[in-house]
Amino acid sequence: MTQLYPLKQLPGSAETLIRASLTGLKKTGTVLPDKGYTVKNIGIDKKQFQEYCDMFGYDGSTVPSPYWYIRLFGLQSLLMAHPDAPFPMPGMVHLTCNIKQYDRIYPSDKLDVTCQFGRLIRHDKGTEVEIIVTLTRHDKVVWEERNINLYMGKKGIGEPAEEKPEIDITAADKYYNWSLPKGLGLQYAKVSGDFNPIHLHDLGAKLFGFPKHLIHGWYSLSRTLSPLQSMMRGAHEFYVSFKKPLFLPNKVTERTQKINESTVFFDLINDKEGYPHLKGYLKSI
Repeated sequence: MTQLYPLKQLPGSAETLIRASLTGLKKTGTVLPDKGYTVKNIGIDKKQFQEYCDMFGYDGSTVPSPYWYIRLFGLQSLLMAHPDAPFPMPGMVHLTCNIKQYDRIYPSDKLDVTCQFGRLIRHDKGTEVEIIVTLTRHDKVVWEERNINLYMGKKGIGEPAEEKPEIDITAADKYYNWSLPKGLGLQYAKVSGDFNPIHLHDLGAKLFGFPKHLIHGWYSLSRTLSPLQSMMRGAHEFYVSFKKPLFLPNKVTERTQKINESTVFFDLINDKEGYPHLKGYLKSI
């Protein structure tokens, strides 16, 4: 059974950034600890929430489900930086995320959050680490996230990989063209609190093996889901798989396809090379 440690408040981004950088010195392990954190009575950060809605065009009448990822990013980072966590954080790759929301969440709501490790999963390039985050209101789960990050290099550890959803757009209904400027990573970092150097400058990106700096995957997802926000007011689920880094500056095209009355596929395609940066689905539940 997971041991949850109560915190009085959500950790700040500066604190978790320091802790994350220090994990680069740790040795790798093979077991996830049965430990996690819980925080009572949290809400939105009003300034951050307004900036998030302004950046992506959400109307703010309800809290869009992807917002909670950045609101709780520091808590996830704190867990990943736990002394008993098996892998260092620098260089980890965000692979997939699955979020389910069971009821509307309003900007005035106060919620309880838990954040804990899930599974270790085998991957042909290393080991996947699952983080599970849950929001409850009056002891009822209203939002839950399963987030997968890849630690590259340590192979053959954990459970066999599950079959991933097949998401292929064959006849797009709508197209949205994006032009992404060079300084966008810093703009989003000021909103999200994620100041990972790979997103801020080419020099920072090259330290981790990237040729240029790249936009955060969660920026791409938040913007992709914005035209579909009417589907996210009630109970819904979305899944996203991050495929290729999106270097800055760049031009991309978002595509969506309605599969049935409850499900929409989406992807984000590089205009020049034609490959996808992300793929996913959004569906009512």
